[in-house]
Amino acid sequence: MVLSVALGASLLYNPAIRPPHEFDLLNVKFDVTLNFKSESISGTVENKLITTKANAKLAFDKGPMDIKSVKVTGARPNNIQITDHNVLVTLGDTKKGAPVTVTMVYSAAPEAGIYFVNAKRAYPATTDLAYTQGEMEDNRYWMPIYDYPDDKATTEGIIHVPKGMSVLSNGSLVSKTDTATQSTWHWKMDQPMSTYLISLVAGNYTAVPDGQFKGKAVQIWTPTGVEDWGRAAFKGTDGQIAIYSKLTGVDYPWQKYAQSAVPEFMFGGMENASCTTQTINALFPMNAKGTESGEGLSAHELAHQWFGDLITCANWSHIWVNEGWATFMPHFATRERRGEDQYNIDRWGTYEGARGAAYGHPMVRSDYTVPMEMFDGNAYPGGATRMFMLMHHLGEAKFWQCCKAYLQEYGHKNVTTESFFDSWGKTAKEDLNDFRKQWFYTQGVPKIKVTQEEDGFRLSQLTAGFAVEVEVQVLSANGVMSTLVVHLSPTEPANIHVPNAKSLIVDPGAWLMCDIEYPTYSDDQWVLAWKSAENAAQKMRLMGQITRNQDSVMTLYNWEKSKPVKDQLIDHISDKPTLVALLGSSDEKNVRSALNRLNALGDPVAVQEASRIFNTTKNEALKNNAYQILLNSRSDEATAAMGWKTTTYNMATRSAALNWYASHQPGKARKMALDAVTNFAPGPVRMTAIRVLGQVKDEPGKREVFEILIGLAKGRPYAPMQAAINALADYGDKAAIPVIESRKDHSLHFARGTVAGALARLGR
Repeated sequence: MVLSVALGASLLYNPAIRPPHEFDLLNVKFDVTLNFKSESISGTVENKLITTKANAKLAFDKGPMDIKSVKVTGARPNNIQITDHNVLVTLGDTKKGAPVTVTMVYSAAPEAGIYFVNAKRAYPATTDLAYTQGEMEDNRYWMPIYDYPDDKATTEGIIHVPKGMSVLSNGSLVSKTDTATQSTWHWKMDQPMSTYLISLVAGNYTAVPDGQFKGKAVQIWTPTGVEDWGRAAFKGTDGQIAIYSKLTGVDYPWQKYAQSAVPEFMFGGMENASCTTQTINALFPMNAKGTESGEGLSAHELAHQWFGDLITCANWSHIWVNEGWATFMPHFATRERRGEDQYNIDRWGTYEGARGAAYGHPMVRSDYTVPMEMFDGNAYPGGATRMFMLMHHLGEAKFWQCCKAYLQEYGHKNVTTESFFDSWGKTAKEDLNDFRKQWFYTQGVPKIKVTQEEDGFRLSQLTAGFAVEVEVQVLSANGVMSTLVVHLSPTEPANIHVPNAKSLIVDPGAWLMCDIEYPTYSDDQWVLAWKSAENAAQKMRLMGQITRNQDSVMTLYNWEKSKPVKDQLIDHISDKPTLVALLGSSDEKNVRSALNRLNALGDPVAVQEASRIFNTTKNEALKNNAYQILLNSRSDEATAAMGWKTTTYNMATRSAALNWYASHQPGKARKMALDAVTNFAPGPVRMTAIRVLGQVKDEPGKREVFEILIGLAKGRPYAPMQAAINALADYGDKAAIPVIESRKDHSLHFARGTVAGALARLGR
């Protein structure tokens, strides 16, 4: 999963008091009908299982829904109880290992789990759509099921939709049939997976071919009409599959691979087994490929098909085994396609994200309130960075041997941090417990201080709980003199004496996640360190030192031979002729960087060039960028009006213009926003308009804006509801409190967090 929203607090249930799990789920078969008019779902779900305890109590998770009947076959139920959160079936006179089937007939109009988006809100799609989103524990809202990651089952889905609609789900397509009014799609997944990965996406979709892998189809499911946008964002995923299969030694494990794009998605993407769901906001037209890319998102969700789907965390405390690996693997697709320097540049970006997150809490913990709290910087870049450090420790060849053995040992199973390291230690023939304890159960990162003394250097490691071996590079005025390995702990500093040494660089390959405090080196010493760096990651680490001096920046920009590294320096150049020359580059990313840098420097040529680019470029993303510079610089109505009349693929110019009007001409902004909301302007504009209404409020004595926001806050659709609640908090009228409070027990934890935040702002 790729995140794109803030966290919320749970008001509904505590995962620590879940009912006991006394069965092994084998298969889930659901036969459901989607009603787009009522935005509801109805049908039957059949849960096949084996008891793991005599006279077991079978607990299935559910949200608000009508359970019409519960039928048990294979055993006699003593009691069936339906609570707010569960269907509880207590078996009588049943042995451990008994096969049992529990079939439930139900209907629901869920607030979470399944989302209906009508055509008016679906931009750039133009028809009604529906999709499910199960992670972390939301599939319970559209189907009574065991909804926790530690039990895997095969699945079968029979989905009925209005005739002409397509349906994507897990596994292989068994059949597709039509009646006069209905289309029925039958999908079957014959390999076990955790139930949060059960998925369906329905609507008018086109399955755009994207090659294949060993006979398994690879497709991009896009709403009809934006097929080229899907190709622009995700084409080439078949090549990523081949890279991962070769690297891990384990071929892509599922029957097919499809990526669908859905509107009003709360995440960037979700790795449902064999059928990833992506946000429609990831799509863009072919003309924007010079600056935009969907490769990173595609590579992340694809990596989950091995790490998260084939192997799954046993509980959310160990989510790094899913998300850390899905953040780690795309770097190797980058290395294959874009080279070693870009790989190391991106690796350093991941390290920086991990370093910042490590101070909050240890990687593995159980003191969370809702599972979403675990999906943070520790899980994503933190998990990836620790795998880079493990790879450096073991050596890359051995690392991938361990990976293959791990995937083979735990395929279609659940793991914890302990079982992960047991597997890797066994294959590596090495005790990895110290690595596990230090990097997964200790908060913070090593802090290494370098002190220059009269006869050499002293290195100290100041963070409790960390003992590290680190390389140090000793430099003279002419370059590298020697590279040493030293052991550092809070009680074991190291003294290094090398005659004629001018500077000492810690971890020259940038493999250790740490903070480093250096003595005062001269600019020439930092330049020498850059030129002596082992790789591009180390150059990125040194960037903060280099960019203090513009002469050093230009020295290295002119010296540097690596284009990826050179490109990173553009954001720090202050030399106008160099930046102006880059505006003529055929590389549109360089054009964007140079334009933004000139603008940051306050150079008037930035506005001139932004105007030229806005009027001439075919790249709509670059046009958006140029327009924002024009609007910020000119800040006049003529420029705002120009943006409002300009349509780009993501409506960024119109949204920016509306925000300008809200700040400078609130009366006009009110009229524009009211029209955009009531007449369903394209999604990005309408969502901006909802937020703007909260800022501009009503004219004195009127309540039109307030009542529209109240209506949206009461509504079912999640995205406009959340935007309206935040807008009501901006509006500041306490009369909104009862309506906002009425949503405090919303099924979706994001919504509950929004409600809590809005109430706090309103003084409740």
